[in-house]
Amino acid sequence: MPTSAVAATTLMPGVTYTRDVRAVGGRAVVLHVMRMPRHGGLYGLRPVLSNNTVLGRETLPVMQRRVAHVGTVVGVNGDLFRPDTGQPTGVFLRDGVLASRPVPRRSMLGIAFDGRLVVDRLRFVGSWKVDGLEAHPLEDVNRPLADPPGVGLFTRQWGGRTPRYPTAKEVVLTGFPRLLTNGWLTGTVATIRRGGGSVVPRGAAILHARGLWARILAREARPGRQLTVRVQLRDLPADVADAIGGGPVLVRNGQAVLRPDESFAPSHMNFRHPRTAVGQRADGRLIFLVAEGRSARSAGLTHTQLARQMVRLGAITAVGLDGGGSSTMAFEGRVLNRPSDGSLRPVANGLFLFYYGIFAPRPRRAVISPNGDGVADSQVLAARVVRRSAVDLRLVRPNGTIAWRFRNVVAPQRLSRRVGTRGMAEGTWRWVVEATQVQNGRESRMARAFIVNRTLGHLRLSKTRMSVVAGKGGRLGIAVNVTRRANVNVSVRSPSGRVVRVLQRGEIGRGGHAWRWGGRNAARKVVPTGTYTVRVTARNTLGTVALAKAVRVVRTSG
Repeated sequence: MPTSAVAATTLMPGVTYTRDVRAVGGRAVVLHVMRMPRHGGLYGLRPVLSNNTVLGRETLPVMQRRVAHVGTVVGVNGDLFRPDTGQPTGVFLRDGVLASRPVPRRSMLGIAFDGRLVVDRLRFVGSWKVDGLEAHPLEDVNRPLADPPGVGLFTRQWGGRTPRYPTAKEVVLTGFPRLLTNGWLTGTVATIRRGGGSVVPRGAAILHARGLWARILAREARPGRQLTVRVQLRDLPADVADAIGGGPVLVRNGQAVLRPDESFAPSHMNFRHPRTAVGQRADGRLIFLVAEGRSARSAGLTHTQLARQMVRLGAITAVGLDGGGSSTMAFEGRVLNRPSDGSLRPVANGLFLFYYGIFAPRPRRAVISPNGDGVADSQVLAARVVRRSAVDLRLVRPNGTIAWRFRNVVAPQRLSRRVGTRGMAEGTWRWVVEATQVQNGRESRMARAFIVNRTLGHLRLSKTRMSVVAGKGGRLGIAVNVTRRANVNVSVRSPSGRVVRVLQRGEIGRGGHAWRWGGRNAARKVVPTGTYTVRVTARNTLGTVALAKAVRVVRTSG
């Protein structure tokens, strides 16, 4: 089948979105591709934890709305997770704070300070010790012990109660700092508990021990003593403070990795599924890719096919993330793909690109017609600032002169301007917004355009309910005003949107125009009962403007 692609849509400065339909392995696949600047400056690639906790799940739109105050955001789903608890499978590291440890045999994605992506495997090493005594191994962080005996650490980011075991012993550490990697973190032993099932207090952590380590912990960690914890991520570069689990690796040094050996089941690697991936080009720009699957319109991809698609998109480094029903791409809380579950699946975390500059949402209407008919007469233009900035907002006429301007230093907020007066000149207007951040002087700019076109207006129907008699039809009057010569199309559409009758097609002049519809389709047969839409479009050098009104048709026997 031939490749089908729509033109790239600019979502915000430097960020474009494309939906492709491609033949891959002889079957159609719908690909959603986001191309973005590298991490740094006005852009931040960051992992986001659902609910800000290890336990629990959220949909991508909910996560994005929760962090909207930080910046304008695009993103995809993140790591694999346990569906019953939402616990991520691999590492979650944000600002150097560890919430979940890595899986040794699976790749993770790290984000370096200079914007490069690091795809590698990490080893977790942890220890705990009471002052004056020897150090002991720490097996896990914010995860039930998989193979006791052992000792695990639970922080506030766990988000629930510690596991319940009758013989478990727990030590509550007060004054415990954030779990930064490669540091010596000390708290005071407050209490010793038996059996687990505890909630981690604010500003504290809990060491949870089972088997022989429960006796050792209870013996050494006496109340009032200082206890120090250290966690390390071996092989993590020193300039990486954010990381998210994933896998398998897809592209290394510009070459597709076809046999990554990352302990994934053959069905995961070799069957066609919905897939999510992130990659980086040689110029530093980033790529998000979501492939739809498990449907008649999109077959999904195998691991090998996904890796080759990332190479085709120019990635020199790439890694897979969770797939299947989890595969989701969203912008500002709006989902761009069709999840294979048929509805959004709540996930453990996401990988988001934040834009910190000034943002102008797309105008609600591409065309307004301020003629007083109450349809598309006006709209609100907006700009959002997420950091204190000196802003310059301008509404520019078609001839290039400024119709309205606002300049000031503002705190983070949404600024808006309603437009739509009968005196507005016809043509293309521009909404130009600029900002300079006060703290660091970073400049950003965005422009949106809309058209003022009063060619068509005042669509009127003689009735909102029309009775039609089988074999005889009915009578509906349709009238509209046209302000200049234009190609006008008048059609009647069925409840499903299909055109059932064309009443006008061609050029007409200025003035009032009227048509009649007798309730019949193109084959001159009376239409069945339903709600039909009269749609009128007018096209000229200003573009195309459309009006529509509904009429309820009731078919009777006579």
